[in-house]
Amino acid sequence: MDVKHKKHETPKEQMVDEPGSDSDTAQSTLEHGAEVLGQAEEAVSDAYDKTAQAVSETYEKAKSYSSKNPGKTMLITLGIGVGLGFLLGASARRSAPSAGLPDPWSTRSPTLLWRFSIKPSL
Repeated sequence: MDVKHKKHETPKEQMVDEPGSDSDTAQSTLEHGAEVLGQAEEAVSDAYDKTAQAVSETYEKAKSYSSKNPGKTMLITLGIGVGLGFLLGASARRSAPSAGLPDPWSTRSPTLLWRFSIKPSL
């Protein structure tokens, strides 16, 4: 496979003299696979180029906006930072262990059992 010129060639050892044989079928399948591979490479390359161009344009627009409106940009950045801080803090609190303290709503908690136990009247 010659990537530089985007040509897909099969080795000459695979060429067959007898038409209709199994190796002839394999050869045509191999050629079809090479053709499909070339089309896939071209499609991926085009998608990458379009995406890179769109990202570049968006980056330039953001740079232009931030140089024209530095105050708004700082406030937007501050808001994003505070929002991410709250999200990360909330997820850290959920996943952090309770440092060995019992859950007050758990039925296994001795404090909860003591609070709701029936005490004998004297």
